[in-house]
Amino acid sequence: MFRFLVFITLIYVLYKAIKSVRQIKPAEDENYKSKSSSVVGEDLVEDPVCHTFVPVSQSFKREISGRNYYFCSKQCSDKYELEKYK
Repeated sequence: MFRFLVFITLIYVLYKAIKSVRQIKPAEDENYKSKSSSVVGEDLVEDPVCHTFVPVSQSFKREISGRNYYFCSKQCSDKYELEKYK
């Protein structure tokens, strides 16, 4: 009976070790690095509604009265336009 408990404990420890290694592995994956490196060095723009900073490539761009505005989402864009023309 004691050997069985030791065996089950060892299997559980091995399972936890493998699980923790698999969670670390995606950070070392080449595809993960290439995806995150595309944003590195990119200009950030501030959303005029919620004041969050968003990379230009991921922002929601609208031209209002001949001027470009960058938003974090369509909802912020719509809210800005409604408040501006009240």
